[in-house]
Amino acid sequence: MRQLTEDEISHAVKTFSTQEYLDLQVWFNLAWFGYKAVEKDKALSELIKKDKNFTEDEKRYVLESQIRILKELLPTYKRFQDNGQVELTISPFYHPILPLVYDTDMASRCMPWAKLPDRFHHPEDAEEQIRRGVALYKETFGRNPSGMWPSEGSVAPELIPYFQKEGIKWIATDEAILLNSIGGEKGDLLYKPYIARFNNAEINIVFRDKGLADLIGFTYSKNPPQRSKDDFIGHLSSIQNYLSDSNEDHIVSIILDGENAWEYYPDGGRGFLSSIYKELSENNNFKAVRIGEYIEGHKPVRAIENLFTGSWINNNFKIWIGADEDNKGWEYIRLTRRFLAEKLKDSKVSKEKAKEAWEEIYAAEGSDWFWWYGDDFLSDNDAEFDRLFRAHLEKVYRILNTEPPEYLKVPIIRVEEEIHPEEPIKFISPYIDGLNTNYFEWLGAGYCREKLTGGSMYHSEEIVSAVYYGFDLNNLFIRLDIKGKIEEQIEKNMDVSIHIFNKHRYKVDFALKTAEEGKGRYKLYKTEDGITFSLFKTNKTIAIKNIIELAIPFKDLSLETGEAVNFVVEFKREKLELDRYPRYKYLTFKVPDENFEGIMWSA
Repeated sequence: MRQLTEDEISHAVKTFSTQEYLDLQVWFNLAWFGYKAVEKDKALSELIKKDKNFTEDEKRYVLESQIRILKELLPTYKRFQDNGQVELTISPFYHPILPLVYDTDMASRCMPWAKLPDRFHHPEDAEEQIRRGVALYKETFGRNPSGMWPSEGSVAPELIPYFQKEGIKWIATDEAILLNSIGGEKGDLLYKPYIARFNNAEINIVFRDKGLADLIGFTYSKNPPQRSKDDFIGHLSSIQNYLSDSNEDHIVSIILDGENAWEYYPDGGRGFLSSIYKELSENNNFKAVRIGEYIEGHKPVRAIENLFTGSWINNNFKIWIGADEDNKGWEYIRLTRRFLAEKLKDSKVSKEKAKEAWEEIYAAEGSDWFWWYGDDFLSDNDAEFDRLFRAHLEKVYRILNTEPPEYLKVPIIRVEEEIHPEEPIKFISPYIDGLNTNYFEWLGAGYCREKLTGGSMYHSEEIVSAVYYGFDLNNLFIRLDIKGKIEEQIEKNMDVSIHIFNKHRYKVDFALKTAEEGKGRYKLYKTEDGITFSLFKTNKTIAIKNIIELAIPFKDLSLETGEAVNFVVEFKREKLELDRYPRYKYLTFKVPDENFEGIMWSA
């Protein structure tokens, strides 16, 4: 299949009719209905047969059917539970990787090579995530849950007391955790329950057969249902024959992502699942059981005194920690949580606001954000996931009436389209009058023009067409060229902040209207914690007419020769950020010495 170019795709899109877009919308939503839903709803079945030329009313019916089916799910699960047909399990509330929430340093146990972030150590958060998961289950299904699948099968011995405290009877994880915990080969070790202990607490635990789970998840979808069923039963028979010398019963735990596999089966998994359940109900050699039921009748006799710390994916936590993006995410949670804890020492914070802020912290601890950070997995929505993660943390500050730190406004993900501004190549000494006085005034400055986005996922009002920056030995000079007429932005009561980062953090603030009226002042603020800024100095070296020009003395920024400096320009109206330049990353320069021009010319 030939890969289309962007130009070809762009041209093709322009040829789509309204009807074709409507057909795509209907099929996009129709394709996700399971086989049972289509079987029960003749209207959905008829739409599939219709194939094209759908109407708006038919699209509306498809969307309404989705909501109707979703509303039926939980009552259906509860009915199956109450009838004894299924055993429902839980995960921690926001699906966090519990060992990492408990202590990010735990990752070194299974990843001794990894570079880890500054330690995040909050066992109380891990406990709260478990408690909330149990409470929601009880509220929804009318009873306490028996079993838990810790998010991504992630376990550590220190978590056992929390499972026990919340009434969890058993947990499950991957076979590699078992083999790393007790040593030895898979053999008959895998097909029995164990009891894991830590201090005076204990929990029943079973381990999945990875091979069987992967066959269902990745292999059987490519094969006819009957052949897949025969192969699966053949594997069960082989396990049974291997264990035939034992007079004991054994349990084969087949655990996989319940929602992911079936979209890869041509029939949604119907043929395979139907044949498997039929075989298991008729074959006297095997019995389908609920794990809690099995453990109740087969008490574990072997204990695991030192449960291996890891997950069901490569028995480590590499997907969620260790990469630069992952580590930055953990660092931002750590700093935000510390800010919240300090603020709550102030009795003026209401219980309602405290509760609201904690909710944002717990949500940010969820594993899915970190799934998309790093190089392990990619999606078309990485930028949006990143924005949402940071939005949870920003909201903590806003709930407590504090401006979020600047770093939370900068994407964590590495964007594909990096910004490559032209760097300064010579000293400049522009006259600060708000006019582009002559061609040579800013010649040699660094600049970043027009395409300042660094990506396509950011949607906002575009204000600046170019940012110029340069220096002499004593000053940093910045020039902002406004798109359109500068008077239009002045009339909008726009405020500008320039955030400057080195070993210290500064912020330059000015209002376009004030500077334009000739009052010509900007305020320089300094912060030690990146959150609370205090006024440090007021300078007059700013002018706004056709362009915005300002000069900031290096001495006011405590800068030293050779020091790397980052800065970003932010536009706001009534404290609401409208845009920033550059939108991803920062503009960077090094404080020059008297040899700067000579070095640049020799380069």
